[in-house]
Amino acid sequence: MSTFRIPLPRFRRSGRTVKRAAVLAAAAGVLTTGLFASPAFAAMGDNLVDGPAACAFSEGRQSLAFGDQGDRVSQLQCLLANRHYLGWNRLSGAFDADTLVAVVNFQRNHDLLPDGSVTPETWNALYAGSAPA
Repeated sequence: MSTFRIPLPRFRRSGRTVKRAAVLAAAAGVLTTGLFASPAFAAMGDNLVDGPAACAFSEGRQSLAFGDQGDRVSQLQCLLANRHYLGWNRLSGAFDADTLVAVVNFQRNHDLLPDGSVTPETWNALYAGSAPA
């Protein structure tokens, strides 16, 4: 009976190899943590963002209404999601039925006219981040 041996690779500097592997593993962990904690990823998933996220889509405070689309709507949806009126998975950039319901609820809770139209007064209340009236 003969014994068959598989030769194993020899590492002259095993300490350096272990350090390199540790650095790569740590970097991969940091990269994936940043990826999965970002608002963009949260918008694709189911409410994965724990605290408030930075809303930096648009700075305009022009009026918005049902059917509008674009960066200003994305800004509105992000602000509503930060205040728990809209789920993070609902950020679409389109002023749809879910956004309309969230706006009306926000307006009702902040003593604004609950008409679903986002006026400068609604923007001011959203940016103020104050507690409901």
